[in-house]
Amino acid sequence: MSDYHEHFDSDDVDVLSAYQAESAGDYHKAIEHYKKAVEKNPELGVVYKHLGNVYYRIGHLEDAVKSFEKCVELLPHFSSAWYDLALTYYRQVNIKKGIESLMKVIEMDPEYLLAHYWLGIMYYHYGHLREAKKSYKYVTEKNPDFTIAFFYLGVTNMRLGYYEEAINDFKEVISKNPESPAAYALMGEGLLNTGKNYEARQAYLKALELDPDDRYAQRGLSVMDDFTGITL
Repeated sequence: MSDYHEHFDSDDVDVLSAYQAESAGDYHKAIEHYKKAVEKNPELGVVYKHLGNVYYRIGHLEDAVKSFEKCVELLPHFSSAWYDLALTYYRQVNIKKGIESLMKVIEMDPEYLLAHYWLGIMYYHYGHLREAKKSYKYVTEKNPDFTIAFFYLGVTNMRLGYYEEAINDFKEVISKNPESPAAYALMGEGLLNTGKNYEARQAYLKALELDPDDRYAQRGLSVMDDFTGITL
C-alpha cells in the first residue's frame, strides 16, 4: 500500500505548479513543470499520466504515447492509464495496440463499460465485426441507456447482414432519442433489405423530416425511385 502512495502522492513544487498551469489552460508551461518533476524523481508514475494527458490535449500524440507507456511501465495495474494509452493508440490508427491495451483494462476491471465500448469501436475498425458485436452487446446488456452503443451495434449488425437485429437496435435508439435522423435512415436501410418497402420509405421520410439534408435517407429513397418530387 505504501508503494502505491509513493507513486501517486507528491508535494513536489513542480507538480503543484504544473497542476495550476494545466488548470489555467497553459499547457506548455504545465509540460515544463511535469518534466522537471520526473527529472527529479523518475518514479512518479502518475505524473507521466498527467503529462500524457496534456500532450494528448495539444495533439502531440507521439509524446502522449511515450508518457502513458512510461506510466503503465511504472504502474502496471493503473487501469485508467492503460485506457488513456489505448485511446491515444487509436488516434494514431495503431488499432491493434489499442485493442491490446483495452484488453488489459478489462482484465483489471471487467465492469469498465467505456473500455468495452471502445473495444467495440476498435474491433469494428480492425475488421473484426463479430468481436465488435460482442463488445457492444455487453455494453447494452449492462447499461440499456448507453444509446450510442445500440447505434453502433446496429451499424455492425447491418455490416454482418443481420438486418432484423439491426432494425431492433435502431428502434432502441429511437425509443431513447426520437429525434435521431441517423437512426431512422439506417433503420430504413435495414427495412429495405428485409423487403419491408413501405416501412423503409416511412423511416427515410422521418429522417428527412428531422434533417432535410440527411444524404443517407436521400440516397435510400433514390434507390427506391421515390426521392424526386417528395414533399414532407
